Amino acid sequence: MARQRWYAGKSHHAQFRVLEAQAVPGATRYLLMDDAGALPALYQVPLAVVDSPAEADAVISHDSEGYLIDATKHQEYTTGLLAQMGVDVSRVTGSRVLTGEQSNTSIVFDEDHSPTIILKLFRTLHHGENPDVTVQRALSNAGSPYVPRFLGSLDVEWPDVGRGSGVAQGTLGFAQEFLPGVRDGWAIALEAARDGRDFTEAARDLGTAIAGVHGALGVELTTREATPQDVESTEVAWRRRLRIAAAEVPAVADRLATIDAVYTSALERPWPRLQRIHGDLHLGQVLAVPQGGWRIVDFEGEPLRPMQERAIPDLPPRDVAGMLRSFDYASAVGGGPDPASWAATCCAAFLDAYSASEGSVELDPELLRALVLDKAVYESIYEARNRPDWLPVPLAGIDNALA
Repeated sequence: MARQRWYAGKSHHAQFRVLEAQAVPGATRYLLMDDAGALPALYQVPLAVVDSPAEADAVISHDSEGYLIDATKHQEYTTGLLAQMGVDVSRVTGSRVLTGEQSNTSIVFDEDHSPTIILKLFRTLHHGENPDVTVQRALSNAGSPYVPRFLGSLDVEWPDVGRGSGVAQGTLGFAQEFLPGVRDGWAIALEAARDGRDFTEAARDLGTAIAGVHGALGVELTTREATPQDVESTEVAWRRRLRIAAAEVPAVADRLATIDAVYTSALERPWPRLQRIHGDLHLGQVLAVPQGGWRIVDFEGEPLRPMQERAIPDLPPRDVAGMLRSFDYASAVGGGPDPASWAATCCAAFLDAYSASEGSVELDPELLRALVLDKAVYESIYEARNRPDWLPVPLAGIDNALA
């Protein structure tokens, strides 16, 4: 288990215990607690025993009783899971696990031998409904054309001595429409930046899509005025990240006072109403559908934020800032004949389309600038720790925001 890509505790030596074993159709779902990290983490690991495995790489071990396999590659289990979500499985003819994912497991189902459904299985479980389910269901119910159609979800309970009821409940996974032939926005933008090709039409379409998502979420889910406590908590977060960056990145320390002044100005500005947002928006979170425009996915929010915080209403311009920084990264990584100009034209087209679209939130320039700076400050910490050669990218972003 500790060698799997979805296991999040690679920085420590795992210490697992079985919290509960739940019998389900075709398998046993083990809920395993890892107690070794800073905070305990709960994982779901479905296993099955079969006489003959359909896939060799699904095998964990075998003995005289049969083969112990990863049940995500066992169709009896996966189809049963889909049925529990309320999805009609009468036409399902097969399933397969997608490779390359980091924190979850996605299973694609064929209906009449064509891929039509994708099931996202959350490997790490948290109390409460997963934001990805809450947001995508709301957008699908609103008829939004900018997300895959939501099909169903499944919750599970487990013992929790820390709760008065002694039981916690959270989202096991959800199913949605599978979109064949899609490519993620990062790959497409990277190619365009590298070749110096115009990307402004795609950027405009993205601006329209993000505005549409914000508008639908504002209607379907609650919005509220920003309180002084909201502003204060944002200030604490911004300045905490800035202090860490200044301590680790000398170039940020040189700009500390100027960045702080932008933060002060933004904190004094009128803020838009807070609402549910994407929370971790970048080009890798959008999919281009052949002749079908953009679809936005992965509404779980920032991976490092506690799950309960990801459901708190937030600033819609935060999503806008994330996309602006993503254009900047694509231009820098892609290279091309004039990276700075390529990024600038993309950002301008995206902002123009967002602001002109129905559902958009007014973008106060000072607040947006502060959010872009905060994102670039965070990036500078990450790059200094993990990819020092990439540090010039966020530093250039900081300078552009300050200019």
